[in-house]
Amino acid sequence: MKRRSKLLAIAILSGLFLNSCSSDDDAINEPEKEQPEGNYTNGFFVLNEGSFGNNNSTVTYVSNDFSTNEIEIFLKANDESLGDTGQSITFDDDYAYIIANASNLINVVNRYTFELVGQIDSGLVSPRYAVVENDKMYVTNQGSYEDSEATAFDDFVAVINLETLEVEKTIETNTLLEYIHEENGMIYVQNAAFGSGNGITVIDSTIDEIIDTIETEDNLISFEIEDGVLYALSSAILEKIDLITGEVISEIVIEQGSASNLQIEDGMIYYTIGTKVYRLGLNDETAPEAPVLEYSSNSTYGGMYGFEVEGDYIYTAEAPTFTENGTIRIYDLNGDLTTEFDSGGIGPNGFYFND
Repeated sequence: MKRRSKLLAIAILSGLFLNSCSSDDDAINEPEKEQPEGNYTNGFFVLNEGSFGNNNSTVTYVSNDFSTNEIEIFLKANDESLGDTGQSITFDDDYAYIIANASNLINVVNRYTFELVGQIDSGLVSPRYAVVENDKMYVTNQGSYEDSEATAFDDFVAVINLETLEVEKTIETNTLLEYIHEENGMIYVQNAAFGSGNGITVIDSTIDEIIDTIETEDNLISFEIEDGVLYALSSAILEKIDLITGEVISEIVIEQGSASNLQIEDGMIYYTIGTKVYRLGLNDETAPEAPVLEYSSNSTYGGMYGFEVEGDYIYTAEAPTFTENGTIRIYDLNGDLTTEFDSGGIGPNGFYFND
């Protein structure tokens, strides 16, 4: 399906309410720009992936002050299902791209109203995560989930033209794929998933070709990029790697258990082990011994099904089973519980801040 005519119309309407922010001069001359119109302008979204095969993914909206909590906003705005197994959300300009993994579908909505304006419904095979650069969206696809010892993989990065909402190229990596980030026009793709694999593939977005692979420890879990440094978290080691040379700057051994959920916020590194959250500085040389916070969990999946650090808060999502709603807990940076509420859907796996 194509979206240009619909998106163009929405963009024109949005322009009536939005001050231009296309340059620094605009920002200086018009510091008090109006907020975009819509019900979801001052808050964040919780993506509930649903139970596999049941087409029951949902999105919950929560206001920034945590006073408003509205469930199933995609269904309410469009009178249709989001799809099967909601995986992730990517923002670009006025749009949110919502990946439904098992449906091989990406819904494109206005991020302030959640009204559907287009879909990407071909050329995808188990899509996972996405990033936008140069008017193109790069989406990791895990294909048919081959065994980690297989010699031939069908995993690939789909390059999507955002003018037509069509896949215009696929970049095969012959590796497992998961998270994806953009930095200075380069697309960095994690060659590992579900605790198996290692390395980061580097794609030049101007030519859409692989130009390098950065080696990491085995069992790579997640990665972040900050100030020219790639932080690669495996289950037991946090590596700091020079983004240009690919050389390891330092390694921090993590001994308390299997780490996951790497986040960097305001000059601090966060990761989780079970239901514990740990924090250290960018220049620290050893892992912290004590967690910032810890909570009890009866989840089959070990807690922390979703995790994010944003501003002054730590956000956690619990998925007790895949037949009942999850639980959201929000803590301050001292680890004190600020609020707790029902996620509004099954399997909450991520937080997406609409700012």
